[in-house]
Amino acid sequence: MGTQGAGTIQNFNFTLTTSLGYVSVASKGCSDCSDTPLYDISLSPEAKSLSGQPAMSLGAGNFSGSLMKENCTLPTTSGAPWSYTNQTVVLMNNTSPGSPFQDGISGLLGLGTLKQPTTAAGFSASFDDGLYGQYYIRNPEAANFTFGMMLNPSPVIPGNSTDKLSIAPGAPSLADQDAGTIHWQQPDPSAYKASQVSWTTAQGGVTSGYIAGNQQPDLTVQLDGWSAKIGSNGLSSASFMANIDPYYSGIYLPGSEARLIYDAISGSQLVQKSTIPGQTVSWEVPCNTAIQFTVSIGSQQFSVDQSLLVQKQSDGTCISIIEGFADDSVTQYIFGQTWISQLYVIFNIPKDGSASIAFAPRAASSKSRDIGAIVGGTVGGVAGVVALGLLAFYIIRRRQDNTFFRRAAELEEEHKVASTVEPYTFGGDSGASALGHHPSLSASAYGSPPVSPHAGVPLLDRDAGPLPQLPPSYEEASEAGGSSSVVSPGPRAGGFPSEKGVYRRDTVMTTATTTSGFGSAPTTPNQQPTFGDSKSAV
Repeated sequence: MGTQGAGTIQNFNFTLTTSLGYVSVASKGCSDCSDTPLYDISLSPEAKSLSGQPAMSLGAGNFSGSLMKENCTLPTTSGAPWSYTNQTVVLMNNTSPGSPFQDGISGLLGLGTLKQPTTAAGFSASFDDGLYGQYYIRNPEAANFTFGMMLNPSPVIPGNSTDKLSIAPGAPSLADQDAGTIHWQQPDPSAYKASQVSWTTAQGGVTSGYIAGNQQPDLTVQLDGWSAKIGSNGLSSASFMANIDPYYSGIYLPGSEARLIYDAISGSQLVQKSTIPGQTVSWEVPCNTAIQFTVSIGSQQFSVDQSLLVQKQSDGTCISIIEGFADDSVTQYIFGQTWISQLYVIFNIPKDGSASIAFAPRAASSKSRDIGAIVGGTVGGVAGVVALGLLAFYIIRRRQDNTFFRRAAELEEEHKVASTVEPYTFGGDSGASALGHHPSLSASAYGSPPVSPHAGVPLLDRDAGPLPQLPPSYEEASEAGGSSSVVSPGPRAGGFPSEKGVYRRDTVMTTATTTSGFGSAPTTPNQQPTFGDSKSAV
């Protein structure tokens, strides 16, 4: 944040969540913040204060403060920043224990959609106040914003929050190791099995069943059930609503469901240890416990076993990462970083219509392949702290290689011969989806400016001065044509370039300046018809 030349660049360690759609940063006025960089609005002439006193909860903590508009960027491996300008930002002044803003974390990147206008945070917020809405304002011909997550397990387990976990100076994450990858604006087709993708549509209107102080996350999806095998015993459950959020570390079930599992484990013992203090409880289990936990999503089943679920504590005893909510009125399920680490998760937030999440088994190598020249982006140094499964991650920004599409048939045959995964693309679904209707989407022209959180307070003037330029287009994009109409997720074959990235250890949230304006929108897979081949996809 800040302006090069005219102001001071201010750099912060950010973490992310899909449960909120707001960007938030710890401000200079925060009296409860320690050992974390603080944002100073006086150092940024582009920042614009707004009226309002937002307050929100995340996990076991809550925070509040004031509102502003600011131009922000994320650094990229190519050296060109990925800009999210004119962003509505919560300046956090007050925080409680368990909030994100502690032990080196000073910013929160909200990946929630804000598709449903809300006043839950104490101010009127809508789609245009989030990252995606502003992206579509800058790129009016785009129809989808899509990214993939390929994470590593969290080092946070129930109970080790009492060890005062924090990020060491210069470390990329809590465990001083890479914690995962985000393929920004295009999932990596080499990272997952494209023939086994299962799609779910985000649900709305679920008004109860959440942990104290928390609202329904935007990216709540219905999954088709879970089962557990414990020795010769088997348990199962019907469909349920869950949110997929790497902010949390483990697996969280309603208390009654968790008790079913641990009643079947001989020697299990309820303990008051938690990664969401005050909200969940955990169970210590024998270290030789054999357990398999499976989640059904469409035609696919995703299983994890004791190697992931049973973790050794510092005293040599073992604890399970499946926690139960202490309040029996909570019916929420949360699948956090460690569960996400066992598969590849794709998020699609269209300009129009409902968001979708896809789940797929990882490819055998679980590594990205290089296909042609790539424009990459990174964010590093974001970490897990205290009881929360925050993560270090980097973003890979990709762009379309149009010559690749002209050779799609040949490449498909080459891939089959090489026994590699089939490439991922947006493609029309010729059949009916088990999820029901996916409306066709087409890019609409840019209309009236977005509405400010307060009608009497205008947004930053889009034409008042130079704003950051988006990263350069893919090297062969000079042959790009116009965008095509787009439909929501559905199976189809095709291919996109991908990249094996390199992790960076620094996290920067800055405002870059250039002498150019917005320029033309990038040619990205977000302008393409639909998603990749999925013979067994829902």
